[in-house]
Amino acid sequence: MPDSDINSYPEKYWHCLVKLIDSSNYSVVNDLSFIELQQQIVDPWLKSRPFTISGKIVRSSNYVEEIKITHTPEIKQLFADHYNNDERRAKGESLLILNVEIFPLLKGEDYTYELLFSGKAEPTLKLDVDLVEQLCKRIAKVAGVLSRRTRINKKSYLIEDEYDVQDLLQAILRAYLKYSVQEDPLQKIAGTRSSRADISIEELGIIIELKYVRSPDDQKKIFDDFSKDLLLYSVWKPLETLFFVIYNSSDLRDPESLEKLSGIKEINNKRFNTVIILA
Repeated sequence: MPDSDINSYPEKYWHCLVKLIDSSNYSVVNDLSFIELQQQIVDPWLKSRPFTISGKIVRSSNYVEEIKITHTPEIKQLFADHYNNDERRAKGESLLILNVEIFPLLKGEDYTYELLFSGKAEPTLKLDVDLVEQLCKRIAKVAGVLSRRTRINKKSYLIEDEYDVQDLLQAILRAYLKYSVQEDPLQKIAGTRSSRADISIEELGIIIELKYVRSPDDQKKIFDDFSKDLLLYSVWKPLETLFFVIYNSSDLRDPESLEKLSGIKEINNKRFNTVIILA
């Protein structure tokens, strides 16, 4: 969420209620700061990640029957007391609030739709993911410009292997993005190699795997690597999008057949999007 959006919301006294499917009880948390609300509930909800509320794990929105977020101008107890006193004076009768935790969610200002369902809370994330995709698609164009430098005594930047591609793409991404762009160690999975992702951007849930084509015979190896990489990277908890960038793809026998591998994958109970980029 951009800083400008964070600053547009009240800083304190946020409340959240969740009721899971097949559960008779509500889980409630009160008097959060907006930063706490964002980190503990809003961000995980928008990114389809598990989160915990009042000691209960919400593994997915698919398990949620009801969720509500409200704001009050003061802490739950004072808000309930003031409302109670006002009602008693107005009606001339005693009014008993039985559940102070639930009360701010009944009478507070409702922000549920705006924060969780309208798309307003995370307007830039999708744009940034799209930007990463476009930069990956243009990497060959950038490399072409740098490989044909015409100024005297200026060396050209030559792409001779996938590490050259990785360094160039990493530099471009860092120039455009405010997020940390780095390599990530990934735990070894049985039956696969131990590896590091070529490029990862944790805040966006992105991994970029780079392949450098040396000959048409690389097609089978790339296909085999793709299957192994899906298994390997599926253990990275933040993963939402895996970009599989194939550099020099025109040298392959049938590069377009690899594009068919793009799409939603679900491995190890992890659902993520896979995008094949022919560069």
